[in-house]
Amino acid sequence: MNLHLLRGASTRSSCLSIMQREIRSMKTLLLVDDELENLRSLGEVLSRFGYKVITKPDAQSALTVLNEGTKIDLVITDYRMPGMDGLEFLLLLKQMIPSVPVIMLTAYGAVETYLKSLSLGVFEYVNKPVKAKELGRIVKAALDSCENGSGPPCTGNVTPSALS
Repeated sequence: MNLHLLRGASTRSSCLSIMQREIRSMKTLLLVDDELENLRSLGEVLSRFGYKVITKPDAQSALTVLNEGTKIDLVITDYRMPGMDGLEFLLLLKQMIPSVPVIMLTAYGAVETYLKSLSLGVFEYVNKPVKAKELGRIVKAALDSCENGSGPPCTGNVTPSALS
């Protein structure tokens, strides 16, 4: 009988896990990194956590996704990229979607960059390499802060004036 109860509890736990994944899968993350191996591996990790992940190798192609009207719930961007760096991208992004949470990744942590990114509204500034569980925790915290009101309301919709 205890085995049956355990099996039932396991089934309930599995169902809950599936429901959590389905809820997360409704969330779309935009991942921007010029290092293709990072882009691939982080994209896979985030997909395994149940998120829909759009990957782009540079800020300009990420802006194209936003200009197309794709609803984005969270952005993860590298700081140092050729062309437009993460801070320049962040400035444009916040004009388009002011309330979207942004996680800034960097292999070149500097206090000035950290302070500047926080002043521009970055939710979290993370040094590379980042462990999968840690990234999952940060993403969940950022999305939760939007949903529970502890952060700015997050719509993920592009501000129409930003497109003109």
